Amino acid sequence: MTTSTHGDHLRVLGPGTGLAQVFAFYEDHAHGDPSAAWQAFTTAWNWAAPLTTAVPGADVRDRPVVRPAVAGGFTLAGLWHLPAHDGTGPWLALPLTGGERPFRQGRATPGGPDLFAVPSKVLRSAVRAVTGDAVGPGPAFRLTGVHVPTGFATHTAATALRAGDAPFLWTAVAAQALGAARRITGALAAVDTAPGAARGPVPSAAVAAELAAVLHDERLSLAAALHGAPSARLGLPSSAEERLAARVERAGNAVHQVVASALDHALASYGYAGEHPLVHLMEASAPILQQVRYATQLLPPDDGTSWKGANR
Repeated sequence: MTTSTHGDHLRVLGPGTGLAQVFAFYEDHAHGDPSAAWQAFTTAWNWAAPLTTAVPGADVRDRPVVRPAVAGGFTLAGLWHLPAHDGTGPWLALPLTGGERPFRQGRATPGGPDLFAVPSKVLRSAVRAVTGDAVGPGPAFRLTGVHVPTGFATHTAATALRAGDAPFLWTAVAAQALGAARRITGALAAVDTAPGAARGPVPSAAVAAELAAVLHDERLSLAAALHGAPSARLGLPSSAEERLAARVERAGNAVHQVVASALDHALASYGYAGEHPLVHLMEASAPILQQVRYATQLLPPDDGTSWKGANR
C-alpha cells in the first residue's frame, strides 16, 4: 500500500493500493470535507506529471505569471517552450518558473499550485515566439489570459504519477466526486429545517432523497466493479481498464446531473442561488467536479486514446 503526506495534510492512499480501498477511502473523505480532500490529493499526487510538459521561459520578460481569476480558477500568461520531441498529445502541462506561486491581492500564496493542465488546442491561438526570441528545447509560444479551472491545477512538488497509474486517478477522482455529491444531497435534505429557511413547493428532503438514491446506485455499481481489483501499479488488463474508464465517466455524468438538480431546486426555492446554504459547499466541490469530467481524457486508457478528444 502506498501513501503520501504533504505538510499537515491528510495521509492519502496512492497507486500501490488496491482500487477498491482507494475508492472507499476517497469517497469517505470527500464526503467529510470536499475541499480538504481535494487539497490533500493534489498536494500528495502530481496527476499532471505524465502529460507533455512545456518548459517555462527563463527571462524576466518571458517568465510565466499566474493570477486568480475573478470567476474562480487561474489566469496564465507568459512564454513556454514545447519539448524537443514531436507530439504534445491532447493535453499540455504548463509549469511556472522558479517556484512561483499564485497570489492574491498582489501577495504570494505559499504552497499554491504551480502546474496547470490545458488542452493543447490553446496553442492554436498562442502567439508564436520569433525564432531567437528565447532559447529553449523546442518551439516557443506565448499565452495571454488563458483561464485554467482550479480542478486542473496541481503541484510539481507532489509525488509524480505515471501514465500507468491512470486507473488510480480515475478511481480517486470519481470517488471524491461521489463523496462530494453525497455531502451536497445530505446538506440539501437539512435545508428546510434551518431557522428561517425558505420553503419551496417541493420539500428539499424529498428532492434530496431522490438524488441520494441515484448516487447510491452509482456508488454500489462502481464499488462492485472495483471489488477484487488490484492496484494500478500491479496493472489491469486493457479490457478492464476500458470498462473502468467507462464506468468512471458514467459516474461523473451522474454526479453532475445530481449537482445540477440540487442547484435547480435551490433556484426554485430561493429565487437566487447565491442565498442558498448549499452554494459554499458547491464551490468547495468545484475542483473535483471539474476534474471528474476529464479524468479519463487527461490520463486515457492504455491504448493512448480517449473518446472525446480535448481538442474537439
